[in-house]
Amino acid sequence: MWAEALSALSAWLADPQARAFLQDPERSEEDKVQFLSSIPVEVDAQAWRRFITLLVENDRWSAAAEIAAHFRAALLADQRRIEVVARSAIPLTDDQKTAVRAALRRRYPDREIELREEVDEDILGGLILQAGDLSIDASVRGQLEQLTQTLRN
Repeated sequence: MWAEALSALSAWLADPQARAFLQDPERSEEDKVQFLSSIPVEVDAQAWRRFITLLVENDRWSAAAEIAAHFRAALLADQRRIEVVARSAIPLTDDQKTAVRAALRRRYPDREIELREEVDEDILGGLILQAGDLSIDASVRGQLEQLTQTLRN
């Protein structure tokens, strides 16, 4: 639930109007706490308000996205799961998803794989996999960039 709450906070703070409100020196800390506390979340209300107050009092509300990412990474690690983002130019077929999961299970045998797909036409073809610090670029665009770099050197 906290992961979802932190994600909601990050999304809320991505809005330029919300950021403008929080950056307004005319707004009191209490106004800012009240504003951020109004985000609908499913966590203990007192704990949420204390967390929001801590962010506002220390002027760290802008770090919410980073906090959410670190929290999610710690949660996944604790649950022995790994989130993998698969970017491709077109949606993956069921067979391709199965093959990607099988390859990832060999690399991460003790982890449950959470495969999240993203379609990115800019990569032209192929696949880019990102899992934590691991990044595998098997895209056409990546290969063209590598070829261009090789030819320049």
